[in-house]
Amino acid sequence: MTADIYARLRDLAAAADTKPKDMRPVLLRVTTDLFVLHASHTAQEIRLYEEMASRLIDDADDVTLALVAQKLAPCADAPAEVLRRLRARGGAAARELLLADRQIEKSELREIAANGPVGHACALASRADLDREIASLLAGRPEREVARALAANAAAPLPAEDMRLLISRGREDQDLAKTLLARGGLGQDHLALYLSADPEQRARLLIIARAAGLHSIGRPEAASALEPAACAKLETAALRQKRAAFALCLAEIVGCDPLCARRIVEEDSGDALTLTFIAMGLPQEIAARIFLIAFPKVALDRFAFQRNMDLYDTLPRRDAARVIGAVSGDSRLTAALVRAQGKRAAPAPSFSTSGLSTPADGSRDLRDYLAAREAKR
Repeated sequence: MTADIYARLRDLAAAADTKPKDMRPVLLRVTTDLFVLHASHTAQEIRLYEEMASRLIDDADDVTLALVAQKLAPCADAPAEVLRRLRARGGAAARELLLADRQIEKSELREIAANGPVGHACALASRADLDREIASLLAGRPEREVARALAANAAAPLPAEDMRLLISRGREDQDLAKTLLARGGLGQDHLALYLSADPEQRARLLIIARAAGLHSIGRPEAASALEPAACAKLETAALRQKRAAFALCLAEIVGCDPLCARRIVEEDSGDALTLTFIAMGLPQEIAARIFLIAFPKVALDRFAFQRNMDLYDTLPRRDAARVIGAVSGDSRLTAALVRAQGKRAAPAPSFSTSGLSTPADGSRDLRDYLAAREAKR
């Protein structure tokens, strides 16, 4: 700190007691600005700033204290007493210090991570210098805000077990799921977040699912298509055009949680529903008919409809089951959907929507619907 700056600090300190009370917050900001101009200070300079700031903090408003804390936090030799008084005031000032103050003892950081107020834990979760121990403590907290803040911190070291914990919570928290997906580095654990992924991320997740199933190349798929009675039950539920009832029927057939089935059914693109149909062994024609009857937003979008039908030709049943099992959070579901590896199932009938071609034994209703839709274009 130059002699000129020190002299100005000394003059400000001498005048502090004579200033009106409403000017004291301004004086605190000005004094702090002068102090942080240099990265290091003499003992005399630190003591002078400490004496002055300590007198002014009590009269400062929360906004001023937050600004002062933000400037002092990265300052290596900021007076410990000033930092203590700022943190004691709580609020935004305390959060600013938790974001960057390196003088806080590790034991105190552990206590805040494990048991501190939610706002303080969120600030701590955003620190650029988190270590694995603190990050793990934060990952184990039940509050959504803390989990989201930790996931949003690209510098946070999250080992596989902590990432799996956050991903499991992301199934029920779309904001957390999107934040985790945005971190990149997608792997098989991220299949659980398929419903929250954007189109590009979904394409990547399907590639990951296929790669995970490469060990099954040459082995037969699940033994048979879905039983006719179950197909009829699902299609009947679709005809009623009641999404909640259809989701319950889907959950019963697949064996997943009804809330999970509801999220699959309500997903706009229809991709997740198609994966569920493939995983359960629903024939392609029945899947198409269900979309045409009960999901007009997908059915009337030519590209979306075709994309979903193309999944039948490109995604093996066991890989679709892997995704849906991950989305549901039930590994038993994945195993149940792919465990039959005996006799190869006969291929389900297929059709092309582009040329209005249908199989010889195709549904008359489906053929008429497609023809009518094409006539309107």
